[in-house]
Order: sequence, then C-alpha cells, then structure tokens
Amino acid sequence: MENMSHLIMGLITGALFGIVLHKVGAIRYSRVEGMLLLRDLKIMKFAFTGIATASIIYGLVDIFGLQESTNIIPRIMPFMGIAHLVGGFLFGISMGAAGFCPGTCVARVGAGKFVAIGGVIGLILGILLYSATKPALVEAGILGMKEKLTLYGVLGLPYGVVAVAWGVLFMIFALVADWLDPAKKYEEGKPFLSIKEEWHWLPSGVAAGLIITWATAQGEYLGFSGATLALVGWIANALGHPLDVVPRITEGIIWHAGLILGVLPGAFLSAIISRTFKFDVVPPPFAEVVTSVPWVRIILVFFAGIGLAYGAMVGGGCTTGAFISAYPTLSIGSMAQSGTYFIVGVLTANLIYFGRWSRFMETKAKADEVYD
Repeated sequence: MENMSHLIMGLITGALFGIVLHKVGAIRYSRVEGMLLLRDLKIMKFAFTGIATASIIYGLVDIFGLQESTNIIPRIMPFMGIAHLVGGFLFGISMGAAGFCPGTCVARVGAGKFVAIGGVIGLILGILLYSATKPALVEAGILGMKEKLTLYGVLGLPYGVVAVAWGVLFMIFALVADWLDPAKKYEEGKPFLSIKEEWHWLPSGVAAGLIITWATAQGEYLGFSGATLALVGWIANALGHPLDVVPRITEGIIWHAGLILGVLPGAFLSAIISRTFKFDVVPPPFAEVVTSVPWVRIILVFFAGIGLAYGAMVGGGCTTGAFISAYPTLSIGSMAQSGTYFIVGVLTANLIYFGRWSRFMETKAKADEVYD
C-alpha cells in the first residue's frame, strides 16, 4: 500500500510537470533548438524562472527555520570531477542534434510526436549500457569521485541568504533574456495563460518551480534521467534481472518510476485540451537541415536517446535534474554538468545550422502551426 501511494504521488508530479512542459512549448523542436541557436529564448526564460522560484522558496524556508516542518530540504548533487565533462559532452551533442532532453522526449510521445518513441527506446538502452559499463568507467577513473561542493559552502555564507540572492539573480537573467530574445515578436499579442495556446514563460516557470519544490517536500528529487533509471531498474527487477546500478527497489525508486510515467498522460491531456495532438514528425523546414530522409531522422533520434541517457548517468543529471531542479540547491557539480552540456549543445546546434540561421527564423510561423 505504501509503495502504491509513492507510485501515485510520482505519477501526479510527473503529470503536472508534463502539462507544464507541453504548455510552455518545451517539447517542441523549434523551441529547444531555437534556445541552443540563441534565436528563441523562451525555454531559457522558463528555466530561469523555475530556478528563481524554487531558489527563493528554498532560501526563505531555510532563513525562517521551516525546513523540518515543511520537509523542504534540498538534495545536493555531488561534484564528480571529470565525469561532468565526459557526461556533459555526450549529453550536449545528443541534445543539440535531436532538439530534446529525456523529459521532453517522453513528453513528445505523449503529445503525439511518435518519432520520439525511437528516442525513448534509446533512453532505455542508454541506461542498460551505463549499467554494463559503469565498472569500466570506475576503473578508468572517470567515475568514483564524489564530493559535496556548494556555492554557499565555497563562499562561507548561510544557504538561505545565498539561495534568495541566487533566485533574484536568475529572475533578472530571465528579464534580460526576454529583453534580448530575437523571437519575442512571435509572442506579441498572445495570451498570458490560455486553454488552447502556449502559456507565457513567466507563469510556466513559476509553476515548474512550485512543482519542483513540492517534489522536495515529498522527500524526492525531480529529475528525468534518474527517473528513467528508476523505471528501467524497476522493470528489470520485476523480470528477475536486477541491474547493478539499481540493486533494490525502494519507495524512492517507485516514486521516480511514476514520475517519468506520469509525463506521458500529462503531456497527452495538455495536447488534447490544446488541440495540438496529432501524428507529426519534425516539420520539413527544420528536418531537412539535418536530413530529408525520415528513417534517418528516426535513427538520429534513437542514438540521441542513448547519448542523452548515458551522458546524464555519467555526468550526474539532465536539463531538469542538473539544471532547473539542481541550481536552487547551489550544487557546483550540477553547475559543471549543465554548463558543459549547454556549451556543447550550443556548438552542436550552430554547426548543424551553420549558414542557415535565417532559415530557422523564417520557418517559425510554420512551426507554430504544426506545434512541432
């Protein structure tokens, strides 16, 4: 019964986040790739706002001594040295090439973008590959180092004060990004919140930060690469072949398995209500920049899924786990992981679109029509 309640809470949390991912447009290729090309900053503004919201809440809870009564106790991801560089490199190339991350890949399937199923299969295989090669990575010295390093610890300041200041700083970052956003004109005249259309980045980011905080209050951590690991480990255990990286099934494992499963119905419900659910691959104006052959795109998505999962496992997190959820905890390891994959992702996307950047912006209207 206790395991079932953890599963249900994980499903609800994942569904809520899946709704937000869909409504803000984070599942869309043009939004994710646009962010990496620095030509559509909506997802960046959304992420910054989510970080700001959770950081300020965490900080105020700490300042007023409410951590125990609220159970809002941030989980610090460890610093793992070179693993962040190796994992971040693999994750960044995969994200830049495919235009999604683990959470948005699953949400894309829920929203009817069935080509992303190849990415989900890739995520599963990436987890299995990591489980099989982890001993070799430890022996090679890539894995093994784990040190609790935090920004407030390095500064020698109280967590709460630094967290609140950090949150304010990221809210400023979001406002500056909004001021500089080349794609802002595409948002003009659109509603702040709408049943049918995309939500504005500000309420979406606040909602994401609140959901992340709620996950923390449940005693868990909102990260989709870890959730994928939990689901694969749970299934492997049920089949009688437990993974070494998930030796036993705990309440936390079950919650995280529910988290990634919940993204599917959440994105599906949002897509149905928004009337954007339909079988749809990446629109030709974007897809043909990489390749015009559909089956090649499926292969690309498949291998990107493997790279995303493997890179996240080695480096310690994905875009949600090592960025939006982790930055409010002031974990330096997560900053190293996310900083690496963002730089590599930006370089990868710009190499793919080199000399064709204007074409990307020209096709924005078409991308909005098909909700890519």
